[in-house]
Amino acid sequence: MRRRLLLPLLGLALAVSSCLSPTLPLPPPDEPSAINAGATAGTWEVFGSCQAGALVTVFNEKTGHGVVVEDRAQSGSYHVTIEGAQCDLAWVTEQIGGDASAPTSFVLAARKPGDPRENPACQ
Repeated sequence: MRRRLLLPLLGLALAVSSCLSPTLPLPPPDEPSAINAGATAGTWEVFGSCQAGALVTVFNEKTGHGVVVEDRAQSGSYHVTIEGAQCDLAWVTEQIGGDASAPTSFVLAARKPGDPRENPACQ
C-alpha cells in the first residue's frame, strides 16, 4: 500500500521540479552574412541567419526605423530591405514565442559572406 502511494508522489515531484528548472535565453543572432546597397537609393538589403521560425527585427539607430519579418518558411534565414545611409549603426534581434534575444549591432556597409566585420569606409 505504501509503495503504491510513493510512486505517484515521486512522479509528481519529478514533473514539478522539471518545470522549475531555468531555461536558456535565446542567443543573439550572428551579424548579417551579407549587406548590399538596395535597388532604391537610400536602402540596404540585409541577409542573415536566424532560428527557424523566428520573428526578426532589423533596426537602424540613426533613422529610428526598422523592419520586422517572420521566418514563416522555417528556413533559418531572413532578408530585409531597410532605409539608411552607409555607416549607419543598426542592430538585429530575434524572437521565438515569448523569448527575445539580445541585439547584435552592425554597420550598414556593403559586405559579402566572409568579408571582415569592420568596413574601412566607416572608420
